[in-house]
Amino acid sequence: MGISGTNLLYRWKQQQVESAGPVGEVLDSRVAELEAELRRVERERDVLKKALIIFGRNE
Repeated sequence: MGISGTNLLYRWKQQQVESAGPVGEVLDSRVAELEAELRRVERERDVLKKALIIFGRNE
């Protein structure tokens, strides 16, 4: 992309959120909530996979 460093991307994103006003802030917070939920669901999935492996050994 020809962009040097990730700080530029984060700064650009922050400027876009600020220029969008309250709508941008709401969307940004919603994205953060969804990312947190995704991490939680991925952890649950991993636990269930491990449980299937453990309980599958006894059969």
